[in-house]
Amino acid sequence: MNTSRNPLHTIMAPKSVAIVGASANPMKMGSMQFLNILHCGFPGTAIPVHPKHEEIFGVKAYPSISSLPDTPELAVLVVPTGLVINMLDEFGKLGTKHAIIISAGFREMGADGKVLEKQLLETADKHGIRFLGPNCMGVFNSQYPFNATVTPFQDKPGFLSIASQSGTYLAQTLTYLKYRGVRLNQAMSVGNEANINIVDCLEYLGEDPKTKAIGLYIEALSDPGRFLEVAREVSRVKPIVAQYVGGSKAGAKSGLSHTGSIAGPDFLYNGLFEQAGVIRVHSIEDVYKVGHVLATQPSIKGNRVAVLTHSGGPGSGMCDTADRQGLVVEELPDDVQDKIRAVIPPTASPKNPVDLTFIVDSKPLSQIIPQILLECDEVDGLLIHGIMDTGWAKVTAGTLGKALGVSEEDMVKLTKSDLTSFLQLKEKYGKPVLVGSFMGDEDNARNVMMDNFIPVFSSPEKAAFSMGCLYKHHLIKTRPYSKAEKPQGLGKNTASILAQAKGPLDEFQAKRILADYGIPVSPESLASSRDDAVQAAESLGYPVVIKACSPDILHKTEKGLVKLNLGNPQEAAEAYDAIQEGAPGVPVIVGKMLPVQREFMAGITRFEGYPPCVLFGMGGVLAEALKDFSLRLAPMTQAEALAMIDSLKSSVLLDDFRNMGAVDREALASMLVNLGYLAMDFPEIKEIDLNPILIMDGKPVAADALIVL
Repeated sequence: MNTSRNPLHTIMAPKSVAIVGASANPMKMGSMQFLNILHCGFPGTAIPVHPKHEEIFGVKAYPSISSLPDTPELAVLVVPTGLVINMLDEFGKLGTKHAIIISAGFREMGADGKVLEKQLLETADKHGIRFLGPNCMGVFNSQYPFNATVTPFQDKPGFLSIASQSGTYLAQTLTYLKYRGVRLNQAMSVGNEANINIVDCLEYLGEDPKTKAIGLYIEALSDPGRFLEVAREVSRVKPIVAQYVGGSKAGAKSGLSHTGSIAGPDFLYNGLFEQAGVIRVHSIEDVYKVGHVLATQPSIKGNRVAVLTHSGGPGSGMCDTADRQGLVVEELPDDVQDKIRAVIPPTASPKNPVDLTFIVDSKPLSQIIPQILLECDEVDGLLIHGIMDTGWAKVTAGTLGKALGVSEEDMVKLTKSDLTSFLQLKEKYGKPVLVGSFMGDEDNARNVMMDNFIPVFSSPEKAAFSMGCLYKHHLIKTRPYSKAEKPQGLGKNTASILAQAKGPLDEFQAKRILADYGIPVSPESLASSRDDAVQAAESLGYPVVIKACSPDILHKTEKGLVKLNLGNPQEAAEAYDAIQEGAPGVPVIVGKMLPVQREFMAGITRFEGYPPCVLFGMGGVLAEALKDFSLRLAPMTQAEALAMIDSLKSSVLLDDFRNMGAVDREALASMLVNLGYLAMDFPEIKEIDLNPILIMDGKPVAADALIVL
């Protein structure tokens, strides 16, 4: 990543900005953005351009772009669509190299809009201008500070940064986030991504030292290959959490009308995110809340968590969710239980979850027991539910307060907690601490924790889910890493095989290409006569399989053109004759009969705008019924291919399952890696299908193959 080349370094922290679209009417979008630039503490110069007003909100305005006294580093355009291109051209003549184009009415509007967007790009290219948008809602940088959105800053700066294909998720959510304790560092709306896309944003945020975690809202990726390349690098250092909404039919349709982007199927993005090290979530709330956790908490070192609660239900909910997230809630060591037992009621449990049951004294829950748990070497992270103080006092003031003769004001004073030691726990022990509470902003304890970057969740399950995401990032950043490199010696003869084919490939030709890419295929020969077939069978050794070989016959088994388990010359000859009756004049493949104990499948498929996709899953006749497969984008590393294999629900079949012997996973991974390079090297190949892949002496072998050009 090259910091000198990413235009967002200037766009997110400009020294000077000119805005066209601000007016004396504060209800206009351009006026709101100008006001926020003026009042956010922006250290640079902000200049409005307006043909009529001499002054806007106390700042001298200029009647035209050409009349500006100096060249602004950044231009912001909030004007009717028809004016955008000419105005960008004027800024270009002035020497401005960066812009944010808020105006809509381009590609998202259809064919005419696409023409306009093309003209917009040509104008920008002519002057070397890099811009966000069009059809976006601006950016903000709370640390610099710079706020070119319609919403004023609502809180202190945080460490989570957002890049979004929806402007709403940064322009209208600041109040929402404030009351949920989520603070943002930087945020950018990319709109139609005509010039700067969400991958540029990801690359920039990966470079930004004040961004500790990155959240993404994605409707479609315009450059999935580069996304994979950049995210692979960034996710090793900083957590990335993303919501993708284009995988469903309705989501894809909405995204197309919103930004004019073409989405891909859901399973494609599952594979892409897994490969790239991106943590996928399914709501914008989780982008914010999980992202906030990843940005503010110490890294978790393992999957062992302690659960501390004042009630059995929330404790059980945390444990259940933790288990589903790959975390473990183990019984605590005896010496730790003894320490806890000394400070809890007799009816409470010290085991894990530590359930205090009903307790009035808040110190065991918020001060004493958390320290005991975090000191334990068998605990990697702490989940707590139920810390509260003044909120409960306000709820009970009408009954308990009256019975005690204490006013609500006095009850609030009496119950306010001193959380000083609790707030220091995560730094003191270097372990994450997440809290669940049913209280709102009426509760002092909740507010104090959130103000000090202790995430507080509205349910115990949400806290446990986020702890699981911390563990996912631990696995991502500690997994084997290497850059994808094509193995030596692949594909020396494939071009000539394709040239000689002069049309669709039959199975024998397909297997020659696979072998040329180091992909093991079943031992076999091509025969055009009965005698040749028998001789080939004798040479290979019985039992053998004989099947028709023609690019025009795709479903040989269903048509009776595959004969299995042939054990002698007579059976081989009869099989050849039978195939000739069904497909006269067609040559046959005579192959070694492989053991059919476990069947897998692999292949290549393509989606418009995406690199070739490598698939692996259960094979044979059950492949379509079980639909147990995984997907990754080419090129893959060996480690990524191994992870792809292990992600199958049925991956246990690759072990020494029922004494069938373990499959050589490394050999299988190499097969998948090489398949990806074959598809990359020859884009004319539309599809590859290896089904079944059988196992011979522990090694994977492609028993059948289809390559579609």
